[in-house]
Amino acid sequence: MPTIRSRFNFEQFKEVLQKLAHEIALDAVKNLNRGDVRIVIHGPRLSRVETSRVNIRFYAKHIGYWEQPTRTYKDWWGFDVEQKFYLTSNHCTKISFYASEGKEKEAAEKITEFVDKLMAEASIKPIPRFTLAKLAHSK
Repeated sequence: MPTIRSRFNFEQFKEVLQKLAHEIALDAVKNLNRGDVRIVIHGPRLSRVETSRVNIRFYAKHIGYWEQPTRTYKDWWGFDVEQKFYLTSNHCTKISFYASEGKEKEAAEKITEFVDKLMAEASIKPIPRFTLAKLAHSK
């Protein structure tokens, strides 16, 4: 399964995707004629929101997002995000994604664009794990 890295941390993904899941769930409840809807809540957080178009699942250590904009399976795409601290960069999450063979580059670009747009709409900026200033203070 192909992967890409992200500078957004896992908590930021959880916050933004919880908000998106709430919006999808509210819309689905308000418009009951939109087909099958599955909403699972554990405590104060959604665990799963599934409609005919979008599926978001929150697990203990990762989050899954899948989207099928049309009824044809060729338009289906999704990704799974989990915390991972890379030693060679400031990235702190790993995004594993699904793509047809030979379409990995297009899928990576689509997911990167989706994540950047989602975070920008929520006014969330990446929080660097380390900086030169922090490194200088630690010595």
